[in-house]
Amino acid sequence: MSFLIDPPLLVLSGILIYFGGRRLGWNRHAKIVVGVAIVLIFIIFSSLLYADIFRAVFPLFPENTGSAFMFHSQTTGITKDMVPTALVVVLFLLYPVWLFAGYAAALLITKRRLVSGEVLSFSDVKSRVVRNPSQYAVKRGTDPRTAVREAVADLGGIERFVKAGDRVFIKINICGGVPEVKGTFTSTDVVEEIVDMVKGAGGEPVVGDADMIWSKFWQVADASGWSDWAKKKGVNLVNLSETKIVGFDFGEDSVIGIDRVSKEVVDANVIISVPTMKTHLLTGVTLGMKNMYGTFPEVDKAKYHKMKIEEVIYEVNRAFTPNLVIIDGSIGNEAIGPLSSRPIDYQTIIASNDVVCADSIASQMMGYDPSQVAHLSLAAERGLGDASARFDFSSLPYRHASGKDGNWDRPEAKVKDFYNWGIELMLKFPGWPTLFNIGADFFLYDMARLPVLKYLTPAILKLLNDSVYLVLRGQGDTEADRSRRRTNFFILLLLAEAALIGFWMDGYLRNSLFFDLNFLLAIAVSILAAVRMKTRNLLALILSSAAVMFVVERIITSAGIVDYSGSVGPTLFVVSGWALMMVAIFGISDLFRLWFERLHLFDRLERWRPLPFAAAAAVFVIFFYLEGYFQLAGREVLGLYAAMVLLGVFFSSRSSIAWNAALIVAAIALGGYMELLGLFAGIWSYGLTEGLPIIMTIATAINAGPVLGVASIAGVDLSRSNAGKAEDRPFGRAGGGSHR
Repeated sequence: MSFLIDPPLLVLSGILIYFGGRRLGWNRHAKIVVGVAIVLIFIIFSSLLYADIFRAVFPLFPENTGSAFMFHSQTTGITKDMVPTALVVVLFLLYPVWLFAGYAAALLITKRRLVSGEVLSFSDVKSRVVRNPSQYAVKRGTDPRTAVREAVADLGGIERFVKAGDRVFIKINICGGVPEVKGTFTSTDVVEEIVDMVKGAGGEPVVGDADMIWSKFWQVADASGWSDWAKKKGVNLVNLSETKIVGFDFGEDSVIGIDRVSKEVVDANVIISVPTMKTHLLTGVTLGMKNMYGTFPEVDKAKYHKMKIEEVIYEVNRAFTPNLVIIDGSIGNEAIGPLSSRPIDYQTIIASNDVVCADSIASQMMGYDPSQVAHLSLAAERGLGDASARFDFSSLPYRHASGKDGNWDRPEAKVKDFYNWGIELMLKFPGWPTLFNIGADFFLYDMARLPVLKYLTPAILKLLNDSVYLVLRGQGDTEADRSRRRTNFFILLLLAEAALIGFWMDGYLRNSLFFDLNFLLAIAVSILAAVRMKTRNLLALILSSAAVMFVVERIITSAGIVDYSGSVGPTLFVVSGWALMMVAIFGISDLFRLWFERLHLFDRLERWRPLPFAAAAAVFVIFFYLEGYFQLAGREVLGLYAAMVLLGVFFSSRSSIAWNAALIVAAIALGGYMELLGLFAGIWSYGLTEGLPIIMTIATAINAGPVLGVASIAGVDLSRSNAGKAEDRPFGRAGGGSHR
């Protein structure tokens, strides 16, 4: 094994896992276990060779030491001491990528055997819908089959949609669900009633779905009982990804252009969309329209997010408009779906001859205004259907026992829009589509099925939803706002890139995985903070922080107060890293301020605005003396801190006491935490203290004073950096009502 031999062997292993797994009937988790085992064997054995713990005893290779064999030094002339350890770590981290590449290549080759060079268009679609006045029916009851039958009868009966001899494609939702969680996939009871009605009208039903990146059709169909049901019922159950695949021209004005679709969908005389009723963290809801997005046979659906997922959903429904939509709300799924959602016994069926109308009614029953669902609003504006009907909850035979009518636990509209926006941006970077697919694959599907972890994923998603909503609440959504957020996002990415490059250049990458993960988390928090800010304020904060920290770090390292293990003085990592931290601190401070104002903690202390900073400065001075740093500090250090304290006290007098208190709390908490992590990781140490000096837990708050001051001199008030309206009335009654 070597850095030249391992990659092709791992690619070959991935290919063997794919074909061997199919031959041996391995399920998804079996393939993952085997793949992980192979990668670990390669990494462990090769690492021991690299560390010269193992000797090179391989025939045909002249190298004697393990490290020489890893680099094939006799042939390449490359030796161990010529290659940075960080690069070796990167090479090992690529090992799972090589195996995945082999597996993916085998998968793509298999799929392409089914691809035809034929390109079809709208005129070839046999299920074209003639627009009639939109109708819908909502039925509630404990027997879903009865509810389906009655809902379709209210629309004129199945004979209105299906004629004798029609080939009827029934698009269900299997691959978008978790086999162990009812309501994440369409109920067989609902589809069985539809199949019986179609057969009764003389139609030929075909039931199907397509592979997704996280779930393969037949594995999920077997695990969720769909395969057994189809055999007993004698129904043709198909995986659209394994049918004949053709090109389809969605039109010159489409974001899709020409893409692959299943011939099964094109040739169907009638399309019936039968989604389950559930929430979705990216699109808010996943109903009739989103269900048709699942007809794409392409496994790698990340590319559609780059095209704008809402536009893609509209386009596929424009091309293959369902003739009939029956939304399965017998058991719905609320919270942060589609996979980490929570079942709800909703006992409701919604049927309509208009997919837009059906989704509009279902959205209202879940608690969304249809205008909050982007693909639904888009489809209505472009005339695909009618979303104007307003559902009257009093028409139900009984209200939901748990009060869920119009009150589902669901992703906030602004949050799911933010996720979409962020994903679209990330997928534009090389390599991110693959990482996105792998991440969604594991985090959204595998963790939703694993013991213990399946309870962790929903909690994490809920926490992210609430955190992002708090950040975005009150933010505008004009084109200028979106442009500002994009600009700020890229500014922070550039700053983060500089910090990461500096981190690697200073040799800290190998120090502590825990520090590395927290550093990445700090970057994520700073991005969330940045998108709320005015671009001018963000730039002022970054430049002010960089300038202040350059001066501070140069002076305190020269005095021996702080020592960096990988460098001397303020390096790229030190300066840009602190600028990132300040963005995160100021962003969190603004949220804390909103909280403090809501609690009315400082209403009677507004005259004492500088008090929080003055108190922090007093504690800093006391412990600067007690911990012995007065003896170590020279005039330059003492003068520096005196100036910083004076600047902080002066400029904090211009901000509210709630803001000042929030800034001190956030700076001490985040700054102290990162100081401790850096100490444990061996990245820095302190002149007179083996552990963490108390002054260093407070130093970040002191540093924030001159950052405020420098920006203020430039005419920028960093205490009011939020670009939205949240700072004015985020929690008060004037804000326009409550939210869930």
